Amino acid sequence: MQRLDTRKLALASMLGALAAALEAIPGPPFDIRFPLYPNISWDPAGIPMMISVLFTGPIGAVYTCLIGCTVIILRGNPYGGILKLIAELATILAFAAFRKGIVKKSITAIVSRVLVMTVANYYLLPIFFSPYQTEATVLLLLIPIAVFNITQALINIIPAYIIYSRLGDWWRLRVQETKPLDSASTKT
Repeated sequence: MQRLDTRKLALASMLGALAAALEAIPGPPFDIRFPLYPNISWDPAGIPMMISVLFTGPIGAVYTCLIGCTVIILRGNPYGGILKLIAELATILAFAAFRKGIVKKSITAIVSRVLVMTVANYYLLPIFFSPYQTEATVLLLLIPIAVFNITQALINIIPAYIIYSRLGDWWRLRVQETKPLDSASTKT
């Protein structure tokens, strides 16, 4: 099982705070309505979550995701927060499942997000938004929501990977330079 050392925990926390701040600011430029279904919107809050999976691994990314999505719930949109949490977890965990190949990881993450969210939307939208979202209405919305999930996953993955490719080597060197204290250095 992966351990989350102090540096990774601190980075995951800071990225969670950034995701939370991006979620807390409503409207453009941080919230752009999706034209095929204006009740949902593109946002950059998933970028820090993807950066977290690249730098800290899946455990740190889950932690970042929980911090970021909690703000949506606290802002008064519990259903949106739950759906965002499911979508982001499906993306980051599928992305983390493969060791090599950004294209393979990205395709896996996108497919996972679309499949998980299609099932989640099919079952949860009628429950969350009854009587407005009937089963027939939800079936009509599944394709536009799938298109949204594909584009949102790309919005999250591409900038995160660019940042990681620029800073990844530096981060690994910094983490390797820091060695845990041995018992001899802690004695006084």
